[in-house]
Amino acid sequence: MAEFDGIIFDCDGVLVDSEVLARRAMQSVYRQAGIEVTADMVNAVVGMKMADILKGIEEKTGRALDQEYHPRFWTETKALFTQELSPTPGIVEFLERSDLPRCVASSSDHERIRHSLKVTGLDRFFSPDAIFSSHDVKRGKPEPDLVLHAASRMGFDPARSLVIEDSRFGIMGAKAAGMVAYGFLGGAHLLANTGESLRDAGADFVARTYDEIAAEMAR
Repeated sequence: MAEFDGIIFDCDGVLVDSEVLARRAMQSVYRQAGIEVTADMVNAVVGMKMADILKGIEEKTGRALDQEYHPRFWTETKALFTQELSPTPGIVEFLERSDLPRCVASSSDHERIRHSLKVTGLDRFFSPDAIFSSHDVKRGKPEPDLVLHAASRMGFDPARSLVIEDSRFGIMGAKAAGMVAYGFLGGAHLLANTGESLRDAGADFVARTYDEIAAEMAR
């Protein structure tokens, strides 16, 4: 593991098994507005910042969501997360075994990231100043801005940084930054996913478990 300065973790789908819950909340809000949004529509924009997600869904449905509904996304998502959110399988053991410096770089806003880490108990593994959001930079994933910002703040050499991501946009951002990118398929939303989209995006390695990631890192 000495070849890496540190690990940059995405949050949703990588640290916390949140994507199915977040999709439920998003579909619920759109349904309240009279707009039917399919799981495939949401899956196509997973990993992007909220503004880009809304734009992507608007392009698919041909309808823009009224501003009055926007606050409901976090209200519904937070309620589901508080009741049902869990760590991704194997992440606690992986973090307990790893002594590499680590941080979080997520498309979600700071409140959602910190709530997710708190309710799952993963906050004990991350310093409060090692949590970065796409809201901290001008351009979100698939641009490299977020992971480069995180690496700079953490003192990681980008060429010696490992990024763990579950979305093609995250992988694209990591590779554009000159980093090593591992794709993770362990979230509930990716159980039937073969990982081809992550490989096509440039992933250096794709794994379904954190044991596989640990073994690859140890090579």
